[in-house]
Amino acid sequence: MKDYTKLNGIRLYNSFLSGYDNLLKQKNYLNEINVFPVADGDTGSNMVSTFYSTIQAEKISDSLSQTLNSIADKALSGARGNSGIIVAQFINGLAYECSEKDVMTTFEFGSALRNAAKSTYNSLEDPKEGTLLTILRVWSEEMYILGQAIHNFNDLFIKSITSARTALKKTKEQLSVLKKAGVIDAGASGFVSFLEGIAGMISTGIVPAQKTVIQELHDEDEKTLHDIPVSDKEILFRYCTEALMLRESSDEITREKLNPYGDSLIISRGRNKTKIHIHTNNPSAVFLILKDYGAIIEQKVDDMLLQYNAVHNPLSETAIVTDSIADIPRELIDRYQIHVIPQKIIWGKNEYLDRITITGETFYPYLNSHQEYPTSSAPDPLRVEQTFEWLASHYRSIIAIPVAKVQSGTWQVMKNSISRLREKGYPATVIDSRLNSAAEGLAVISAAEHATAGMAYDEILRNLESTLEKARIYVSVATFKYMVRGGRVSALKGFIANVINLKPVITLNAEGRGTAHSTSFSRTASLKKILKNAAKNRDSISRYAVVHAGVPAQAEIFAEKLTEATGKKPEYIMEISPVVGIHAGIGALAVAWI
Repeated sequence: MKDYTKLNGIRLYNSFLSGYDNLLKQKNYLNEINVFPVADGDTGSNMVSTFYSTIQAEKISDSLSQTLNSIADKALSGARGNSGIIVAQFINGLAYECSEKDVMTTFEFGSALRNAAKSTYNSLEDPKEGTLLTILRVWSEEMYILGQAIHNFNDLFIKSITSARTALKKTKEQLSVLKKAGVIDAGASGFVSFLEGIAGMISTGIVPAQKTVIQELHDEDEKTLHDIPVSDKEILFRYCTEALMLRESSDEITREKLNPYGDSLIISRGRNKTKIHIHTNNPSAVFLILKDYGAIIEQKVDDMLLQYNAVHNPLSETAIVTDSIADIPRELIDRYQIHVIPQKIIWGKNEYLDRITITGETFYPYLNSHQEYPTSSAPDPLRVEQTFEWLASHYRSIIAIPVAKVQSGTWQVMKNSISRLREKGYPATVIDSRLNSAAEGLAVISAAEHATAGMAYDEILRNLESTLEKARIYVSVATFKYMVRGGRVSALKGFIANVINLKPVITLNAEGRGTAHSTSFSRTASLKKILKNAAKNRDSISRYAVVHAGVPAQAEIFAEKLTEATGKKPEYIMEISPVVGIHAGIGALAVAWI
């Protein structure tokens, strides 16, 4: 590459292409040395995802500020994980420092880098040395100092990167958790890999082609694999929670508002968007606060405890996956390491993740008071694909059991997302459960029990098909009001049903479509019909569960009567998913059995 004394937008974008290309080759290695802040094995994936977003910038031109603004917007939108959010904050800070600049000298750019590093430190509640932050500070300071005497960007960059490499080696001694594991910091290593990619472009003059999809890696492209280090640091807050918000007023969310809900809080601000990152045990409470400060346009929540256990304490060689419509208590999800992909709920200007950023506690109390009625949507395809890719790196096979194909696009999203794994010969199957709610949940639990018992992939599939054929669910709907508002029943039919006080019992047909099992003219009568059916099948029922929509006391009473009818207690009683609650409505009661 030719020497140059001015940095413009095209040269900057080429640097990001080159940095990303080298970072991608280190993804698995970075995942494997990831122990801070949580050893959940995804720092490499998160950094690759974040930098991949930057090279999808839409406005690339000679203008440095215009290009950098476009890169910064994409970084904020695509940032994932603790390291990804820090990178996005650094890039957005740099864009602010380079505003209205078509080109910059080495000294001007070095000064901008130093100020961006300082603003990144200020965005964290408790910045830690020996991390990515240290590399940003040390390298930026070196660029600032050397940039006063070196006026050629190629020479400046090659000389400055030595300081980043030296600082990276020292991270092993700066954090006790890294020293104990015998590794350098994964986020810091990822950023140095990015810088080394730029150095490679400078030395060879070759700029990689733009990537339109995250590339698959070949074995020869990856660093030698290492044993995954184990951290003895307790995971106090299990959910790595992120939200991208479109600011709609001068009021901005503050640290004081969110600090009580967890740790690792980062608030990263772009030109008109804000990205929130926090580790918390209560994502729905966090999002209940955030909704008052702007439109929530993107979100991500990772269960770090489940990820950690899947990496360090795996119970099986086959990953069992489902969606949030399946009613499974958290205790059983943890016991069998079941991976749950959330459905989406769109409510007014905001989106939520079913059971995670919106739960029964933050859903049912507001269902009747909001003028706008919520709708549901299948999971985001990119997130699903990323989930399957992560699972494939830690399991020998995957079995996904989503809600019935005829009820949702989730089956198709999962089927499409898993196709790349299957093309490579990886054993992965998406089953049409033909079920929903507790029936789906019981089938998933059965498959997870077989997986943890050591059953082979093919054998789990054979047993699962038999289980699905034996699954039943019966739902007593309290009112047609919610079915009408949710679009499942016409307003006229709903009006007539309410006038004559019709109380149907809904079940699923062989395809998984909702159909009337029976009708009554009182809630008591409809529940009696379910109890009579349970008593009739008591000898063949091996397990059952009771679920409800916002009526726990009624569910307990119903469960007691089912215990009398079947001679056995339910395996669990729990609240249905808010996604199902949109249509079933407050007051719905159901029993599912195998």
